[in-house]
Formats: sequence, structure tokens, C-alpha cells
Amino acid sequence: MIEERNETQSEAIAKFLPKRDRSLQTWMRRPSPDLAKPFDSLHWPLAAPALLCSLAAVVLFAHIIDLGSISVNWTLQFNVNIAVALIILLAGALAIIPSARKKPRLWRERNTHISLVLLVLLAAYFLLGAGHLGPINGLDLGIFTYAFTDTNINQLVLTLLIILLFWLAFQRSIIAGVALFALFLWWGFSLKGFSWDNISSLFSSQNAGLLKSMLPPKWSYFSLVITQMLVTIQTALLAMIIGVVGALPLSILAARNTTPHPTIYTIVRFLINIIRAIPSLVLALIFVTFIGLGPVPGAFGLGLHTISVLTKLYAEAIESVKPEPIEALSAAGANGLKRFRWGVFPQAFPLLASSTIYYWESNTRDATVVAFVGGGGIGFLLDQNLSLLNYANASVILVTLVVTVVLLDRVSDFVRSKVL
Repeated sequence: MIEERNETQSEAIAKFLPKRDRSLQTWMRRPSPDLAKPFDSLHWPLAAPALLCSLAAVVLFAHIIDLGSISVNWTLQFNVNIAVALIILLAGALAIIPSARKKPRLWRERNTHISLVLLVLLAAYFLLGAGHLGPINGLDLGIFTYAFTDTNINQLVLTLLIILLFWLAFQRSIIAGVALFALFLWWGFSLKGFSWDNISSLFSSQNAGLLKSMLPPKWSYFSLVITQMLVTIQTALLAMIIGVVGALPLSILAARNTTPHPTIYTIVRFLINIIRAIPSLVLALIFVTFIGLGPVPGAFGLGLHTISVLTKLYAEAIESVKPEPIEALSAAGANGLKRFRWGVFPQAFPLLASSTIYYWESNTRDATVVAFVGGGGIGFLLDQNLSLLNYANASVILVTLVVTVVLLDRVSDFVRSKVL
């Protein structure tokens, strides 16, 4: 009765309002019962434990309650080779068995047999390294050892609470998800040494004097800067070429709809994730030890990192294509190469081109940082001038770098508008 009376009042008001003022009617209308009483829509069997876990996590994280620590003398030790071999076999089993249970014919396919043989050989190689057996010793990864001495009870209980919040979040508890996000932000701001004084010190008189020493730029230094800037662009371009050439075939193996077998998909994804986890700066430093100083190790390090990132981006682009053209080509008798050429590539090309252009811009910026470890280019020059306190020269380098990145951004936008 109350809702009907509210609707009647709203209709009566609407008769006397012009059309442009009908929004007043919407504003005066009362909210629906679900919006008026939001706690009625909560699923309390999930909300109540989420609230309790969140409150307990806040209390422990803020050290409002200190549970102390316990002294233990535990040592975790295992052979890394055996662990890697077991992980390889387990990953292969998880990739093959679920698909084979749905499609028993997969057990009779040649690709499945080849995948199983490769998995067993790879696992056996690491097992040989563990036992130093056979005529060819495998790669010995050593013994992993971790000693537990003092265990903080607050951290232990907080870890258990976070695991429980994750479980509640996967059960679609909104409160648990919000609590995890808030705790994650709080943990980030609790970085040791961080305070608002750090931000205010950026604008202190001493730092203002440092900025003043960079002006005016020493423009006579530009003739040397432009040469190194071109070297940086060359480094980024070579890294981009290495990345595209390596990522395109790997992305075909790393996409679910084009990979020959789920095991190959799992192995390729695992390898590119390992490479992608290593920063390009570290990869460049590794290549410096092999090749020596100069722009080439920087290009190789950036190129290897670009392969890992573009493989992931290309694979996601390939997985997003519509299956109908591919199914039509398969029905017409097209082989795998023709299906990719005429069914997958035309659909995925806009995303492939966009990812390639974007990462070329990114490589140009990263090539500057990679040069700090001896990779050559404008970054190496910037490191030298900052170390020698030549801030007037450093300002010329920074201005050149900013202008170059802006110009490359405009060029990439133009190319993107013509290609896509």
C-alpha cells in the first residue's frame, strides 16, 4: 500500500511538471527496498566471517595486539632437481588427463605420444642431474635449504586470515574482496622509511637548488647526445625485431585454439613466464658478461624480454578470434598453416600490430635504463653525467629523451591509424 501511494504521488507531481523537469520526479521517488536496506541483501554466512577476519587482520597488522614470537629450529631441505622433475610430470598430467577424459581419442593421437615422451625425457634429465647418473649428467640445481628460527605469531596468524579471506572472496564475498584490497594498499604504504616527510623533502630548498643547477642546459653538448640517442633507437628497434621474430611462432604454440597439444601449451607458457619474470635490466647485465660492454648486449636483453611479453600478448590476441572462419576452413580441408594464414591472422592482426607498436615505444624508454649497466646509448651517457654531477649536460640528455619519446608517440599514432 505504501509503495502504491508513493507511485500515485509521483504520477500526480509529474502531471504538473514540464518535460524538462521530469528528472525531479525521479529524484523525489524513494529507493527500492533493496537499495534502502542494503544489509538485507548480504549473504551473512559469508559476510559475518569476512567481517571478523578483516577486523582481526587489521588488529594484528597494526600491532594493536602483539602475540609475540616462538623460537623454533626447523630446516626445510629438498633436492631442487627432484622437485622440478615432479613439477614437470604434474604439469603434464594436469594438461593431458582432463582433456583425454573428455576426448578419449587423444590417447591415440601422435601428438599426445610425442608430448608424453618429451615430458618423461625432460623429467629424466633433471633426475639425472640429481643423482649424477648415466653417461650424460643432467643439470644440477643443488639442494634448497631454508632455516626457520624465530616465527612471528602475528605474521603467522595474519597469513592464515588472509588465506581465509581469499577463500571467502572466491566464494563471492564482497566484504572479503574489499578487505583484501584495503589490506594490500595498507601493506604497500607501510614500506619501511616511507612517510609524508619524504614527499615534502622533494620540495625543500636544497633540492630546488639542485634543479636550478640543471638550468640553463649546456646545448653545446647536444652534438654528442644526438649520436647516442640514435644508438638508443637502434637498440630498441633491434630488440623489437628479435621480439617479433621469436614471439610470433611461440604465440601460436601458446594459444589454446592454435597449439598442437595442451602439453606444448603448458610448456611454452611456463618458459615465457620464467623469462618474463626476469627484468630486462638483469637480462642485459647477463648478456654483458657474455658479450661485453656496448649496445648489442642491451639489445639482446631487451629482445629476450620482448619475446616473453609479446608471446603473451600475441597469444591472447590469437585466442580472441572468432572460431567460425577457422571451422569453415577446416571443413574445406585446409591444413594448420592455411587455417592460421586465412582464418586467424586477419582477425588478430589489429591487436598484433597495436601490441608491436606499443612495445617498440616501451623498448625505446627501456633501452635508456638498460644502458646504465653498460648497454651503450643515451642512458650510459646520462649515468656518466649524473655520477660526475654535470647536471647541465644531464638536462640536455633529458630534454632530448623527452622530445624523442613524444615524436615516437606521434609516429606510432600515425602508423596505427593507417594500419588498423
